[in-house]
Amino acid sequence: MPPKLGQIVETILYTSDAQKLASWYTSIFSLTPFLSTPTVVGFSLPNNTILLLFSRSSTTADKVFPSGTIPKHGCETGLGQHMAFACKDREEVEEWEAWFEENGVEVLGKMEWERGGRSVYVRDWEGHVIKVTTRGVWEVY
Repeated sequence: MPPKLGQIVETILYTSDAQKLASWYTSIFSLTPFLSTPTVVGFSLPNNTILLLFSRSSTTADKVFPSGTIPKHGCETGLGQHMAFACKDREEVEEWEAWFEENGVEVLGKMEWERGGRSVYVRDWEGHVIKVTTRGVWEVY
């Protein structure tokens, strides 16, 4: 039986223009970004969830840091969306890593975040990148 799973923490929508799409979400839903760069915009939503808008051109390669690797997001076919599930703590992330290994699911990357969070990334059979993560990734989660 797999470890316990929490709520979806983040959802990413891929776009050709993150700022233009962010303007739409701001004007239509009155959302205020907590993060805004030319290639990524983030909105904090109720229940500790996050909506991220990524420019497709910014997610074409793995990002390698001394603290870990964030695998490229998106996939070769379809929309290639991304989501992250919450975990209570680092031990649960480790349980997920073991579960993935036991079930033949390749771990694409692991990340130790500077705010203290820990994440593990896998890809579903359709090619979507799925993250299991603790708090301490974003300033709002």
